[in-house]
Amino acid sequence: MQKLPLKPLVLITAATLVALPLFAADAKKDANKVEAKPAPKPKPAGTLWDLMDLGPFYSGGLQVPGDKGEIFRPALKGLTIQLSGDAAVCFDTERLRMAIGWRGGFLKLPTGREGLEGVASPVGEVIFKSEVLPGWADASGKFIEPKPPTKDGRELVSFSPLPKDWAKWRGLYVHGKQVVLSYTVGKVGVLELPSYDAPSGAFTRTFHFEGAAPAQKLLLATGAGEALKATCSLPNVKPETTPEGRLVLNLPALQADTSFAVTLSANGVPAKPAAANLPALTKGGAAQWNPVLETAGTLGKADGPYTVDTLTLPDGKANPWNSWIRTSGFDFFKDATRAAICSVSGDVWLVSGIDDKLEKLKWKRFATGLFQPLGLKIVDEKVYVLGRDQITRLHDFNSDGEADFYENFNNDVAISSHYHEFNLGLETDRAGNFYFNKGGNLGPFKHQHHGVVVKVSKDGSKLEAWANGLRAPNGLGMGPNDEVTSSDNEGNWVPSSRVNLMKAGGFYGHAHTAHTSSPPTDYDRPLFWLPHQVDNSSGGQVWVTSEKWGPFSGDMLHMSYGSCSLFKVMKEEVAGQVQGGAVRFPLNFESGIMRARFSPRDGQLYATGLRVWQSSGAKTGAFHRIRYTGKPVAMPKELHVKPTGLEITFTTALDKKLAEDDGNWAIDQWNYKWSGSYGSKMYSASEPDKIIGDNKIGNSKFGGEDLEVKKATLRPDGKTVFLEIEGGVKPVMQMRIRMNLNAADGTPINQTIYNTVNKVASK
Repeated sequence: MQKLPLKPLVLITAATLVALPLFAADAKKDANKVEAKPAPKPKPAGTLWDLMDLGPFYSGGLQVPGDKGEIFRPALKGLTIQLSGDAAVCFDTERLRMAIGWRGGFLKLPTGREGLEGVASPVGEVIFKSEVLPGWADASGKFIEPKPPTKDGRELVSFSPLPKDWAKWRGLYVHGKQVVLSYTVGKVGVLELPSYDAPSGAFTRTFHFEGAAPAQKLLLATGAGEALKATCSLPNVKPETTPEGRLVLNLPALQADTSFAVTLSANGVPAKPAAANLPALTKGGAAQWNPVLETAGTLGKADGPYTVDTLTLPDGKANPWNSWIRTSGFDFFKDATRAAICSVSGDVWLVSGIDDKLEKLKWKRFATGLFQPLGLKIVDEKVYVLGRDQITRLHDFNSDGEADFYENFNNDVAISSHYHEFNLGLETDRAGNFYFNKGGNLGPFKHQHHGVVVKVSKDGSKLEAWANGLRAPNGLGMGPNDEVTSSDNEGNWVPSSRVNLMKAGGFYGHAHTAHTSSPPTDYDRPLFWLPHQVDNSSGGQVWVTSEKWGPFSGDMLHMSYGSCSLFKVMKEEVAGQVQGGAVRFPLNFESGIMRARFSPRDGQLYATGLRVWQSSGAKTGAFHRIRYTGKPVAMPKELHVKPTGLEITFTTALDKKLAEDDGNWAIDQWNYKWSGSYGSKMYSASEPDKIIGDNKIGNSKFGGEDLEVKKATLRPDGKTVFLEIEGGVKPVMQMRIRMNLNAADGTPINQTIYNTVNKVASK
């Protein structure tokens, strides 16, 4: 057997990264060190996330700095499990491999962008690790995956999980503080329970094979040399070290259900027969997250047609676990007095008592440890949560209000370590298929899912890229007739915020994620653009499905995460080309709203959001109800482009004198430049290269070229105004229509429409 060179072990704390000997040349001396007390945990620092009881596991990427400045990334879709004895392991859910194990602490979470930028690191002393390979060999006994991960500097890219007929991640069971892993190897179901024994210093992996199984080869660790020993409880099964330095276990063929244990330690602690009954741990354990918490909501006091109610969150110190609730998605159960709401910090909460008064809202912590969830959908009373790693379907087997099985519904989405690569929004069409946005990496795409709309089949068996060309697409919507919408934020190849009414195979502007062999020269036009000053970071879209929410039934709404705003959308189709605009509701929200749904119980709009990226929101999370009070609404409702002017229809009759005074109208317009530069200046519509203004927030040069309103005419319906434009209307990326009117009852209408003209009808 080849003797491998020894490598350094790493001691990691929150404040220092100190290289220590990995395994001393004298294995016996190392064995004596096992009894030493673990290094003390560092004091929490950084963000509120560090103060949070994360639960028995944490899903996310992991990195380990080396002694020469290199970065080892054990897993992009990592599942880090807290073990007794102040130890932890990280399991790679793509390759079904135990990636790394350490003792002396849990995790140091990243601090950039409130913890969402950067990668978590182990706290303590690394005992073993394995290179980024499949955890189980293929049928030929090799650990070579079809599309191996690639490295570009410090970035790691994984194109997809292992083929399903090789190995497939099924999910995890929580039983108290124990976490049971569930996956398949070939056609055989496998349960696995990791544990640690502090007195002996042994990490144990207990396995249960569900039925007969062919001979298998299991990867245990790499680069351990003589300092790490493995033992197996099966008779005559001994691990071996390959010439490549891999510690592997050759398992014989098994004829029936079999349980066994494997230990990893410095002194070769014998593996005892499997003590835990793993199938029994999959039935649901005792509840961990009691008590149920109660908050009182507040009703809005605005005296207009719409007011904003607040469903108070049990955030931070208001709950025993310091859960930092940064609301990132929600949906209603069928009775609509209950909802499930996810937090980008990893939790899912159940809230009940959603009635008219909101006086007694009850909150139950339902799930923990998810990978930056930014979308949630309830289907057939089951909660589906979208993380960076997968869509997770949550099951409560014993009806105690806590998830017992975190099922992998689909994890086929590719992933890299780039910060911007979030999965955002979760919606379903009428056939039951799921959709979500996948962020890009701001540069040229490195895997097949950078910057695309992802479609997942109803049963979770198939994932595909449905449309592309997205950069940082926080917004997603699904209309009543399967209209898919998405929004994107200013950046390279996205000159300003844009809202798209999408089609399969469409390309929506971000050239780096076009997924073509040559750069695109054009893009599918958005439904409308919005200036950076108005919507610096777009959220999602929702359709008004209620007759109880004023005069907008069937219309589309748009949310701004950055400016904490809600917009009414006006859209039309001209010769097959969609276009439209938006007008802001005069409402304020506590945080950047980005997900919304109408309640089937009261017919009102509910919205949630957070503050992590740039936003004017005051709070890091909020849950609101936008309630129609029944008072008259005085707002623009429809906008239609004509060859000679613009036709605007309002929700109410107008004061004729004011409406027909062309001095009460002001229209200007400009274009943006579609380029690889970040954002865009404001360009003349008549002289394409002439800069006429600046699109940045607060800039005094904000404004376009004026259009002259020759004549304003109120139509016989009393609600529709036609604005005749000098020289007619021509396609333009951004138009701004300002008005100073009154409704017929005297209600002021001082609002602004921001719209896009993609095409002008011939008549």
